[in-house]
Amino acid sequence: MSHVPNPESRVEITVSTRTLLRILLTASAFLLIIYVFWQVRAIGELVLISAFLALALNPLVTLIERKLGNRRGIASVIVVLGLIIILIAFLSALLTPLYEETRSFATRAPGLLDELRNWGPFREFDARYNVIEHLSDGAAQYSSKLPAQAGSLLGVATAVVTGFGKSLTVLFMTLFLLLEIPRFLRTITELLRPGHADRSLEVFDQVNGTIARWTAGVLFIATIAGTVTGVTAWILGVPFALALGLLVALLDIVPLVGATIGSLVAVLVALTTSLTAGIIMLVMAVVYQFVENHIIQPIVMRKSIDVSPFIVVVSVLVGASLLGVIGALLAIPVAGSVQIVLRRVLDVRRQRIAAERQLMLDLEGFHDDALGDNR
Repeated sequence: MSHVPNPESRVEITVSTRTLLRILLTASAFLLIIYVFWQVRAIGELVLISAFLALALNPLVTLIERKLGNRRGIASVIVVLGLIIILIAFLSALLTPLYEETRSFATRAPGLLDELRNWGPFREFDARYNVIEHLSDGAAQYSSKLPAQAGSLLGVATAVVTGFGKSLTVLFMTLFLLLEIPRFLRTITELLRPGHADRSLEVFDQVNGTIARWTAGVLFIATIAGTVTGVTAWILGVPFALALGLLVALLDIVPLVGATIGSLVAVLVALTTSLTAGIIMLVMAVVYQFVENHIIQPIVMRKSIDVSPFIVVVSVLVGASLLGVIGALLAIPVAGSVQIVLRRVLDVRRQRIAAERQLMLDLEGFHDDALGDNR
């Protein structure tokens, strides 16, 4: 008898119209949420910065609150006002020498051109190409071009005003968040079960402490870098040593590339004084960067945040690609906070698995004892 093959079996999946409509609505809602977040991403950046500052300043506010007798509003205002005063003093010390040097250069420009014209090696070059004459003509014609430059100047002024407005917005949102942190915590404890609420508050305290310690550590390292650079510049007679030290301290906060950029600026400014000063500044920068990368930074960061170097590099690259310099700055504390949350979740999971294993061992022991008694 011949063998007749069975017909090929088929699996048919039927999707109802209601299910298909639900999937389409869910996908549309998800795309709409992404679109809304993309449209308000600038506001999201300000909120993120404000939340980070609030968490970084919260331990200090809590300490002052205890000293004042549970007056959190006054403590928050004191801390924010102190931050504003420090920022104004920092910017004044950094920008005032730059402004004065720009005015001085504009005043000395004609005399510098005369000195350049009478300089021996340059005299023949100027006679052939008329460099000084071209520079003088450009300076004379610049006044007629001022209306054309008004748009650029207005754009710069608009950018300055916008940056100032964003800074004020961040400071006010930081103040409001500092006032609302206890209320947020009470809301969390009311919505969660007692065990989960306690664990959530413990995780929040750890994350808050990590961000505060990381901020203090970064500022401490930047202060050392700025002090070393400023003192070295002052000893070498480099002009504006204070402003140079503040600039290096500011750039040293930026992860990975900030310290290198700050060292390069310091060397270039020192070279304007003399070749010897530039070489000494270069040697100082190389030696200090070695000490900072291998001694100071590991010790400070080990006590503030425990994140592997690989995670640091990856988080900084991801943060920089998403939010630029701000993302690079916030990437490391965010990575440390995520690590704390994951570590807590894994600890709870391990405890649960260990309890289940112990229960199984107890049941097996009870079963063996029961069999022994029956025998």
